[in-house]
Amino acid sequence: MRSLYRSAGYAAAVIFLAFLVHNVNALYVEPTYLGFKNPAVDYANVDKLKNAIGSVPWTLSGLGHFFSGFACVVLALTGRQIFRDYKSAAGRLLLGAGFVAATGFFLTGISDVAGGGAVKLLSAQNPDLERAAYLGASISRIVYNCMAQVGLGWFAWQLSWCGLKTGTLPKSFCWFGYLSGLSGLVMGLTFFPVYLQLVLVWSGWLAVVMWQRAARQAA
Repeated sequence: MRSLYRSAGYAAAVIFLAFLVHNVNALYVEPTYLGFKNPAVDYANVDKLKNAIGSVPWTLSGLGHFFSGFACVVLALTGRQIFRDYKSAAGRLLLGAGFVAATGFFLTGISDVAGGGAVKLLSAQNPDLERAAYLGASISRIVYNCMAQVGLGWFAWQLSWCGLKTGTLPKSFCWFGYLSGLSGLVMGLTFFPVYLQLVLVWSGWLAVVMWQRAARQAA
């Protein structure tokens, strides 16, 4: 179990680093350099999308999403293993929730990086389809990202439920997990920017919790 907890800690740290990049981009880089003053509206502006897609901040964010997909697979398998003896549907649903999040993150990352190159090539070869290409890419990315956040929010809820019921995880972390998870679930219905900060704290806290458990196992 020691190596399992340590791996989960590294996976949570990957998500933390990815959301650190997302936060820096969303709070400073995108408003300052890419013109996204109001993300809920500006992601539909073709001129701003043309400037953003393929840029360094956009690519770094895409890579963060991509690697978060791998991290969610690790967390899904780890969560299921930790609570394998807990006779509740919540323990088994951890696996499914983690895979939903992983799929959303993979699709978002691929859309950001490979998809960004594809939409630029398509636009260059078919200028009459430029607006449609960029708007289609934006809509797809929004859907994929919402899927990722809903899946991660669901995972955080299941993890908090199991952690509280079994006493395996700190209560304060579990209650914060409910809050962070709720912000992700809301993303499936409407734009909720605070989820960026909540997931940043939650993932960093999860990394610490997992590494502490690994240290106790070693002792």
